[in-house]
Amino acid sequence: MRSVRCTWTRASSCKGRPNMSEFTLIRKNLLQKPLRFLLMYIVIAVAFLLFGLLQAVQGVMTASGSADQGERQIVSNRINFTQPLPYAYVERIAALQGARQATHTSWFGGYFQEPRNFLVSYAVDPQGYLPVYPELRMDARQREAFVRERRGLLVGHATAARFGWTVGQHVTLHSTIFSNRAGGHAWDFVVSAIYTNALEGGDEQAVFLHYDYFNTTRTFGTDKVGSIVVTPRAAGGGAALARAIDAAFANTPDETHTVSEQQFARAFLAQFGNVGLIVTIVVAAAFVTMLLVVGNTMMMNGRARSRDIGIFKSLGFPRAAVARVVVGEALLLAVTGALGGLLLARGIVAVLHASPNFAALAMTPAIWLAGLAAALALGLLTAAVPLRAALNLNVATALGRA
Repeated sequence: MRSVRCTWTRASSCKGRPNMSEFTLIRKNLLQKPLRFLLMYIVIAVAFLLFGLLQAVQGVMTASGSADQGERQIVSNRINFTQPLPYAYVERIAALQGARQATHTSWFGGYFQEPRNFLVSYAVDPQGYLPVYPELRMDARQREAFVRERRGLLVGHATAARFGWTVGQHVTLHSTIFSNRAGGHAWDFVVSAIYTNALEGGDEQAVFLHYDYFNTTRTFGTDKVGSIVVTPRAAGGGAALARAIDAAFANTPDETHTVSEQQFARAFLAQFGNVGLIVTIVVAAAFVTMLLVVGNTMMMNGRARSRDIGIFKSLGFPRAAVARVVVGEALLLAVTGALGGLLLARGIVAVLHASPNFAALAMTPAIWLAGLAAALALGLLTAAVPLRAALNLNVATALGRA
């Protein structure tokens, strides 16, 4: 960068001091009004803190999972995924030409001791379910025990740590939906295995019980399943298999709707509202507010330093040098504020990540890149008006101001 022969302060002129770079001028300008700089920095940091946290939450809500997990397709009732399907559909789907593996899941709606201890719990067929979900890892002996024990329970590592459960422990789970033929809504289980998830950020909170035990002891919904999970024989054959399944059950009392696992997860979240749209609106509102506040302050700064800019231009500096100072100041403020906010968000996410309930939260590289891109855009936008004013500033008029 070209250096200046004189310092650039509001009340000074050329006094023969040592050369000073444009970056030094930017730093001095920001520190001339430390309180104003601090307030702008806090506004930007808070906005990017909110940005980082909401993007991390949205990443969990819209996570598409791993693409190499066999292109699992989820078959549910065409009316609504909360409506069950006949158990017989499992074998019929498994017999289709394009199907490799088929299994089923049924929502149990369980909790431990009291309703606030809610559990993501499913009734499954262990022998069919575990091969379809190879990312669920456990000790071979525990796996065998879960498959063998009719009242066995497969528990995620996070849930086991949450309640202090150990392998071999007897626990009683209640259902918010189903009742037991023995009376009440409670079922007795033994913790047969504790699993971890091999996928990055994979769920380790779910609880799995035997469908056979559940099906023969519940008072209603016998021989019905919640959904069917099927994998295609050929790579990339998920879409064709989905069409074949829905065609096979067209015009039946229980028509099906088959989608990919990722689409099914998004449909499940959609029942709580459009999460992505909500996050986008909140982030957009925060950024618009921040843009107005910072932009207005930057314009005030530019007007207050018109004499300084006039001195700078009178020393013979070209328009490009003036532009670098004005734009550089805005970019430095925006980028440092964004980094501060994103670092705070990373710290909060790290604390939450340690909790089983927020284990999937993560500040991914994509969030950092998006945040820095937004910071650059913010810096350029807030510099636009002050830059135009600085470039069009008349030196004689600027120097004539008190």
